[in-house]
Amino acid sequence: MAVLEVYDLTKIYGEGETKVEALKSVTFRVEKGEFVAIVGASGSGKSTLINQIGGIDHPTSGSVRIEGQEITGMDEDELAVLRRRKIGMIYQFYNLIPTLTTEENIMLPWLLDGRKEDREKLNGIVDALGLSQRTRHLPGEMSGGQQQRVSIGRALINEPAFILADEPTGNLDSKTGEEIMDLLKYSNRKFDQTILLITHDDKVARQADRILTMKDGRIVRDEVVR
Repeated sequence: MAVLEVYDLTKIYGEGETKVEALKSVTFRVEKGEFVAIVGASGSGKSTLINQIGGIDHPTSGSVRIEGQEITGMDEDELAVLRRRKIGMIYQFYNLIPTLTTEENIMLPWLLDGRKEDREKLNGIVDALGLSQRTRHLPGEMSGGQQQRVSIGRALINEPAFILADEPTGNLDSKTGEEIMDLLKYSNRKFDQTILLITHDDKVARQADRILTMKDGRIVRDEVVR
């Protein structure tokens, strides 16, 4: 089953002499349980594509479907709910709430949704991420790698359609980056979690099952790695 379907996606900024076609008829799909990396040089269209998939920006034309639901016509309130429930976001700079503890940051999607706490599920994720001794710590009391683990937990807690990881190792040293990639691969295998990883690092991309290469707003290569 496809959890993400992108069809003929085009994004144009400006007009006339200032016109920039950031995305040019991009089409691909991601099946449940896949680990897909998107790579490309700066200016290739990766960030624009992320913004369309995440409902942060609206395309000029084309379609984005998440678990069969078209998102391109949604209003901002609908998109906010969709992001919270269907997309687990992992950012390069963590984006944790500095006044919330590890547990509270992980549970944030539940808190925003008014959902009942599931202590067993929370503890399982905390243990899997190696954060059992850090549950009461604030982000400022943890290392970059620990903070990124918290953001992974926050992304996993709602069992989203897919995780959208934007350069998740970009702000970390190589050893910590490898640990974060191991956790993403673990969540992919253990929880059958679909992952869409955006990176400029070929070594990181090669750990995915499939690599989409972007250039000048298009997908120029779709390679199955394993």
